[in-house]
Amino acid sequence: MRAVAQAMVALASRCLGRHRRDWALAMREELEAARADGRSLSFAWGCLIAAWRELPRHAEGRYMIASHGLAFVLVIPTAALLVASLMSGVPYSYLAALGGEEPLLSDGNLFALPSLALLLVVVAAAHLRIAWLLLERDWAGVFTLGTLLAAVSVTLLLFTGLVFVTFIFPLALAAALAIELAAIFALARWHALAFGSASELLD
Repeated sequence: MRAVAQAMVALASRCLGRHRRDWALAMREELEAARADGRSLSFAWGCLIAAWRELPRHAEGRYMIASHGLAFVLVIPTAALLVASLMSGVPYSYLAALGGEEPLLSDGNLFALPSLALLLVVVAAAHLRIAWLLLERDWAGVFTLGTLLAAVSVTLLLFTGLVFVTFIFPLALAAALAIELAAIFALARWHALAFGSASELLD
């Protein structure tokens, strides 16, 4: 119970940002008194709710809302969709006939399936890593991994088009990645202008 309360107060302190550091320190000190009274958990909940209410009222809080929204609404769901596609049979579903036509695969291009599946696994794992780096504000890591993802997407597009004569899935993936990278770049630009960091990555 004590560890949970401490974690909640730590999260509340982070939500308050640098401009309310005095409040964050006061919360940590008062937590000990609340623990002695047996109300540490309720006190921690109150601190967390108060900190969440403060988020839209300061620049760092608005940035936190935007960064977490980008990570949990766009980046992580894209990774989940890739995993779901793999679990549903992509790219092995190319073995089946599509729309009454012949299957996309033949003995000549069957060898390419493991490589394509591996590339999709790499893309899904990279999305999860980008989400983590995004929340940690590690812009060097974000842009390095984003460049790698862009290269992999182009490889998927060419590879799938040449071997399987289909661009539908890789084009959708490339479009989703383009939207993600544009949103990440905008967020990094906002961070650089508001907090004076990562500017060397955006010049």
